[in-house]
Order: sequence, then structure tokens, then C-alpha cells
Amino acid sequence: MRPRRASLAVVLFVLISTVGLSTVASGAPGDTDRLEMYRATVDAAELQTLERGGYDVASVQETPAGAEVALVLTDAERERLRGQGVRLEEFRDGQGRTQRQRAEVQADAGFTVWRSFNEPGGLRDEMYELARRNPQLLKLKVLGRTHQGREYIALKLTQGARGVRDGARPAVLYASTYHAREWISPEVNRRLLRWYIDRWRANDKAVRRLLKDTELWFVLVHNPDGYQYTFDVERLWRKNLRDNDGDGAITSNDGVDPNRNHSEHWRYDDEGSSSLFPSETYRGPAPESEPETKAMVRLFDQVRFRFAISYHSFGPLLLYTGMADPHALGRRPHLRGPHREGHRPGGARVQPRSRGRPVHHQR
Repeated sequence: MRPRRASLAVVLFVLISTVGLSTVASGAPGDTDRLEMYRATVDAAELQTLERGGYDVASVQETPAGAEVALVLTDAERERLRGQGVRLEEFRDGQGRTQRQRAEVQADAGFTVWRSFNEPGGLRDEMYELARRNPQLLKLKVLGRTHQGREYIALKLTQGARGVRDGARPAVLYASTYHAREWISPEVNRRLLRWYIDRWRANDKAVRRLLKDTELWFVLVHNPDGYQYTFDVERLWRKNLRDNDGDGAITSNDGVDPNRNHSEHWRYDDEGSSSLFPSETYRGPAPESEPETKAMVRLFDQVRFRFAISYHSFGPLLLYTGMADPHALGRRPHLRGPHREGHRPGGARVQPRSRGRPVHHQR
């Protein structure tokens, strides 16, 4: 019998917009499969049509004229929507560049912050190096492998990490990179991990006390295949790299949205997720079908997390599960005056109850 999964409130912290778009050069997909970002203003019925049609709706902002949406589309999807009367404009930065153009310029110039999963000195290497240099604090666990054979890695940070049974202390999980293109999320998570290590080494009393009594778990890259693909091929890729149609090539027909593959409320409807292969919210052929999801569930089976947070980007949102009361959270002193101006904890969106499973998307 599998261990009982701990109940938790997962907070989906959506951090930033498209900071740091970039990528790509070798093995690019055909022109009709290349992705670009667009904006459009639509009414409620049109928005529902977009969501149910499986289009990649990256953000929605209500305006007096209607809902302003940001869409990531292939050329074929763009032409289809224009044929249906949707007025699309390319999403351009302050210098007039489209997101694809911006990505190519940044990739050609080289990166000073962003690093891929595979490259020498990349995120995989960094996780192994941190564990090697901090044996008294860090334990590295490989929980599985992806479709393309990459390791699914979790790091446990606590005093005496390798001599303490996993889950023996109250535990918190910090996860990131469910969606491949959201590069800011692993960077935030990576820096948080390093901050704790640095403060422990500086003999920060509060951090030392925390790590003596608490386990902090870090999954820097939940979607290693997709994340690597955003560096090697397509900067705006979102899903993992399941070969849905079995043709041996990765095209816009492939990939599963890891955020829609958890078992809770899987296939609840076709609005919050999709049964269509090309959809950016394709939920997969079955609940927990994906190796990344299985690895995360395996971690939850081993550790009874008291709290978990999943970092995402594109939009100033805090999403709570139904087990968390955002109104009560808003009454806590440290959330009463949040750093982000305009954020109101009492107005956060509540997701359905998790029943002890990871809850990142429920439909």
C-alpha cells in the first residue's frame, strides 16, 4: 500500500511577465510550428472559445473594452483565429521587437544569467556541486527520469541532511519550472536555495535554528526536457516532450502540460485543460501519466509536506488551494503589507481541495 499523502495548501505564486525571453538556434521546428506572442481584446464569449479551443492563453486582463489576452500561437493558429475575426497584434517590447525577435537577439548575444539544464555549469551541474560542497546540509535525490532520460532531481536542505530520515522534520517544498519557458522561476528558486546555504555559513542564528528543526526541499526544474528545449529549439515552448503522436519528432502536436497532469480533478472539464494534443493545456492520456508527475508524487509519498509553493511567471497572481483561507492569510502581519503594490491577499483565487496531493491545476 502506498503511504498516505500529506494534506497541504499549495500556493501557486505567479511572479513576473516575460522577463528574459530568449533562445534557440539549432533544430528549429518548421515555420508553421514556430511560436510567437500576440495580444487581442475579446468579449466573454470569445474568451471562452479561446480557452475551450486549447489555445495558449498566457494572460487575461479585464479592461473597459473587454478582456485583453496574451496568446502564444503557431502561424497556423494565428491565421485560423484571424479567419474567425479575432484581431491579433504582435506582442512587441519597448524597442518594437516581437518576442521571437527578442529571443534571437538575446541568444546571439549570449546569456549572463540564464543557464540550461544540460550545459557544463548548468542547473544540473550546479545542484550536484552544491550537494558535494555542503554534505552537512544538502542531500540530492534522483526521483526518476524524463521521456528523454534527464534526471528529476530534488534537494533536501536541513542540518545533518544525509543522516536524517526524509520527512522526519516538518517539511516545506519549493518547486519551479512546471512550464518550460518560465525561466525566471528556477532562477528565483536557485537563489533562494543559495541564500539559505550562504546564511547558514555566515552563522545566521535564525537560519541555523530553522535548518536544525525544518526540512526545506527544492525542485528547481520540474520539467527538464521542456526547459532544455527552450534553449536548444523553441524559446516559447511550454509543455514537456512527450511524443504524443509517436512520429519520432517533436512538433506543436506534442507535449503534455505538467500543470494539468496531476490526478486531482483530472479531466474535470475541457475549459481549464484540454484533451487535444496540440493544446498548450493538453492534460495527457491519463492522470499522472508523465514521468515528471510520477516523480513529484513519489516525493509526496515520502515526505508529508506542511506547505508547498510552485513558482510560475506571467501575471501578478497568488493562487491557493481550497484548504487555504486567503482571507485568514491576509490577516497575518507578514502578508498584511505585501511587497507587491496592489496585491490583496483576501482577493486571491482559491483552487479546489487537494486531498493530500500536489494541486497545481485541477481541471
